[in-house]
Amino acid sequence: MSMLHVDDLRFAYDSLRVLDGVSFEADEGQIVSILGPNGTGKTTMLKCICNIHRPQGGKVMVDGSDVLSLAGRELAKNIGYVPQSVPMSRMTVFDSVLIGRRPYIEISAGKEDVRMTAEVIDALGMHDLSLRYLNEISGGEFQKVQIARALVQEPKVLILDEPTNNLDISNQHTTMHMVEDIVRSRGMTTVMTMHDINLAIHYSDRFLFLKDGKVAAYGDVDVITEDLIEDVYGIQVDVIEHRGVPFVVPRHSSKYVHEHPHPHDVHDHLLNDRERF
Repeated sequence: MSMLHVDDLRFAYDSLRVLDGVSFEADEGQIVSILGPNGTGKTTMLKCICNIHRPQGGKVMVDGSDVLSLAGRELAKNIGYVPQSVPMSRMTVFDSVLIGRRPYIEISAGKEDVRMTAEVIDALGMHDLSLRYLNEISGGEFQKVQIARALVQEPKVLILDEPTNNLDISNQHTTMHMVEDIVRSRGMTTVMTMHDINLAIHYSDRFLFLKDGKVAAYGDVDVITEDLIEDVYGIQVDVIEHRGVPFVVPRHSSKYVHEHPHPHDVHDHLLNDRERF
């Protein structure tokens, strides 16, 4: 069985159906990107996988265990979750990351907990911030703290909701490189929502496109086609090969500009900076 198995997941807010029969699998160490327009159910799906939202139907299995029946420490040992936004608290960067070790701490943090915390902080380039308070660092640095906290948790499945939020281009790639290195070396299955398709292509093994709460496509880079992007996002693009991988480029035709008064809004979904890679 795959490390993560999601079967026929269904969820609604009152009468509004958000997820309608979502199914997919991910193997140990794989990185899966969830893609689709705003409001299509990406974050809701992550919360259902994490047992934050209780789905009305379906099943979520991690390494053979039913996630929807787990709670407390057992849930935290199976799934680590980084939401889009986290309230700021008055503690140091080091202490905030160390909290991720709570599922394994009985009375107080031990040497291994401290060592692992320092190791992940260093890997994400935050050593100089260790003793700084969270309200003294930038939004991008705070985002990296949340990712570090989930990594030291050592979950079997890591869930990241827009992990590159608040990060500039350089820090997006630095952070994703480090996340990729850590999750692959430790065999963590990773599922993340992304707006930037080209960034997702660069760091993911598989891609799940959601449309109207349903799976429009799931697979490796071969599923990323011009027809799929137009179907899911409603825009025309060219999918070209760049250094051996697909690269999605929006077509800015006069018809498109007329129908979309703000064509720059497509940046929420498609990378329009060819110098990133």
